[in-house]
Amino acid sequence: MTPTEAIKHWYVSLDDELQSDIGYMFVSLTLGDCQCSPAAAVQRLLQWFDLRSAGTEHEDALAAVVFRASFEYMFADRFIAAGWIFPEQLFKDVIREAAEEKEASKIATRAFRLLRTLPDRKTKWREAGENWNALVNSMLNHDALKQWTHEQFLTSGFGSAQD
Repeated sequence: MTPTEAIKHWYVSLDDELQSDIGYMFVSLTLGDCQCSPAAAVQRLLQWFDLRSAGTEHEDALAAVVFRASFEYMFADRFIAAGWIFPEQLFKDVIREAAEEKEASKIATRAFRLLRTLPDRKTKWREAGENWNALVNSMLNHDALKQWTHEQFLTSGFGSAQD
């Protein structure tokens, strides 16, 4: 299994909501396509995984490094309780401001739903984080990626001496 195939396997094992969050942020911020809907972003990310895993061993390993860096930059704080303090307070502030203005806004309705489902989202993210960390420790750390790339290079025939 290539590194990007391993990431894709982890990604598709996630809850649809997490896949949507990750796909949308990765496609928007890392790939630069801000016009994708969350559902289209999931499909675009899945295609990106497939394209990268079909490339050379170096393209695959570099894609794994790009995904890992982007993902951890955007989402690693969701793996721990302290990472949810700001979003929870933000949701509460949005709801309070909407109530004070006596105006039910779409964003306040969404904030209320997100606040209500926060305990479940925290649990899903903690589990995703545990599985992500296991993947990083086994296949996506620097040494594992270097070793995999080296092995692939040698088995491809390019690493053998030729007369």
